[in-house]
Amino acid sequence: MFRIVLQPEEEAILHVIRGGQYRASMGADALLLKLMTLRMLVFNENGDPQLTELAEAALARMNGRMH
Repeated sequence: MFRIVLQPEEEAILHVIRGGQYRASMGADALLLKLMTLRMLVFNENGDPQLTELAEAALARMNGRMH
């Protein structure tokens, strides 16, 4: 099994998206593309990013709730 280690900016944007506070004007397009490529993000029918189960697990691991 592999361990997912998020960079600080990746973790921060995932928290923002999870909280529903992401705005397209934040200018994180390259970071969103990277997370989408890693299958941590999907976009809903409105074009809003949503976390996948993999992203939720990575955040749980980074926050110490899972090891």
